[in-house]
Amino acid sequence: MKKTLITLAAVAAALTTLSAPAIASAKPAYVLVVSDHRSTGWNHRNDRASAQLSAKIARLDSRIDQGRRTGQISLREGRRLNNELNLISAQKRSFERSGRGLNVNEISQLDNRLDRLQVQIRYEKTDRNNRRG
Repeated sequence: MKKTLITLAAVAAALTTLSAPAIASAKPAYVLVVSDHRSTGWNHRNDRASAQLSAKIARLDSRIDQGRRTGQISLREGRRLNNELNLISAQKRSFERSGRGLNVNEISQLDNRLDRLQVQIRYEKTDRNNRRG
């Protein structure tokens, strides 16, 4: 019995070593081709970032308008802030027109400009140079 098991183990080992190269060189019966639409410039992350930037632009625009209505921002300050916001919006549209969406550097550049504008709006609303009393 012991001899039979040893013989079977040796035969199994020999067959495994002989069949391994044959298995490795075997070609599949079919090839599955997977198309990745993200390689063409479309990317969920870029679309989400673009939507977030658009929402941030809209929020800043409403903050400027609200500051003008309440008198916290003067006419001159409001025009300057709106002009800066319009320049940022134009740059975003220009980046998006490139046909490949927004890349990481463009997103970062736009976000930094919007952050700086947000600080300017906050400053202009609290500088008290357009308030009575």
